Formats: sequence, C-alpha cells, structure tokens
Amino acid sequence: MKSCVAIVAGLVASAILIPASGANAADVQLPLPDVTVMAPGPADAPPYLRDQGQAYDRNPYFGRFRVEENKFARVPCSNTRVAAAAGGTCLKGYKLTPGGQVSDINSYRPCDLSLDVTMFENARMTVEADILIFDPYKVTATGSVSSRCYVVDNRNYDVLDFSDMNQVTRRGTNFRNLLGAGDDKSIEFDDGNHHCKAIRHTGPRWQAGYVYIGHISICRTDSAQVQAEDVVYVFNDLRVRVYDPEGNLRGPDTNSAPVAPLPSEQNVELRPR
Repeated sequence: MKSCVAIVAGLVASAILIPASGANAADVQLPLPDVTVMAPGPADAPPYLRDQGQAYDRNPYFGRFRVEENKFARVPCSNTRVAAAAGGTCLKGYKLTPGGQVSDINSYRPCDLSLDVTMFENARMTVEADILIFDPYKVTATGSVSSRCYVVDNRNYDVLDFSDMNQVTRRGTNFRNLLGAGDDKSIEFDDGNHHCKAIRHTGPRWQAGYVYIGHISICRTDSAQVQAEDVVYVFNDLRVRVYDPEGNLRGPDTNSAPVAPLPSEQNVELRPR
C-alpha cells in the first residue's frame, strides 16, 4: 500500500514540475473526479410540504394540520374531543382555523377546530384515533360560530396522506387495497410483522364541509388481517364529543354527551348509519 502511495505521489510531483512541451506550467491541470452531491429532504416532512401544488388541499387551515404525538400534550381523556370507552391515553393537539375564515377572523367570530388523539389497546389490537372537530352551536363572548366554520374535505386524500396519518402509519409499509368513495376511505398496511388498517371517516355534514373528520389506525397484535368485526368494535368503543366546553356560553344539554362516531359511507367496511 505504501509503494502505491509513493508511486502516485511521484506522478503528481512530475506533473507539477515538468510542463508539457510548448505549454506554460500554469496550463497543466490534473483531472478532477466526477462528484455528485445529493441533499436529501427531511424524512418526516408532511405531504403538504412535499407537494406545494396540493398544499392548500392538504392543509386548508391557519395552523399545522398534522398529528405529531411528541408535540401534543397528554391530558385526561375527559378533556379531549375523542376518547375510548375502554380507557387509554389521550393527547390534546393544535387549535386550527379554516383558511377561508379571514373576514370572520377580523370580526372575531369564533371558529375553534380541535385536533385531539386517543390511543388504546387490548389483547387483540392496538388503536390510535384522531379527530379534527368543532362545535357548530358554540357561543362565546364574541358571538356564535361563523357560517364559514367547518372541517374541510379532501376527496383527493390518497396513499401519501394515509402514510403520514399518525406515528403508526409513518412506520407502515406495503400500503394496499385503497377503498372508498368521497371522503370516507380505508387502506391496509403493515407495521413490522403486524397487519393494519387505516380509516378516514367523516361526521355530519355542515355548511360546505363537516362537523368533524377522523382517522383511525387499527393493528392486530397477532399475525391475522384486521377483520370487519375489529372495525365495528373500535367504532363502538370510540366516543366523540361535539360539544366544546372551553369558553362556551351555551351550556351542555342532552345532546352534548359523547357519542360513537358514524361514518357517512358504507363501502369502507364500517357499520352503517
């Protein structure tokens, strides 16, 4: 190895000290190797930052519409707008406002969208669910909710969005069998050796959108595929609270109790209305 280095060093020295015939020594240049430099983007960049052409469709809000569990606050499940009857862990996330709300923001009409998360497990499955939700009947000191306040749909929601849905799908591989029409969709994927299903479901229609849109990831703890009865169990166990108690001058009534979510489409293998 030392002899090879010495030979190379001698050749370089000769090239520098002995100019080519009829040329100035300054004209002698050593060949440079071809170098390709690639700067990879951040692996966890959300889809709306990867594709600026679809930025508004994927995040039509003032704020960061992304479930980032490590940045959310852990709170009692009685303080979140989605929870599991069986108990578990609950996280309170960002507050958002629709991007089309500019004129109403200037007049201080309220539109508080909450992005909350719940996680639970049993012997058969692990579940994480999030919800973006608002209370259309909320009344604050500045008035009632704006008519422009609603959760915006995105019918182009696809594999790229599902793969960034939460910490579980961000670990996911082999996304397959995307099903659904409209805003309710589902897809299968794998998390390590476990088979999973991710579901996007919508709540009641309101104005040009919805009262809420939720997402659920269900993974089996064994080697089986997620079954239809697993999905039914999860939807029966989840509770969604439309009523927003924070700063609400309208007190709770008989319709304020948390209820099980009802997806609007039946072709996503969920229980019908």
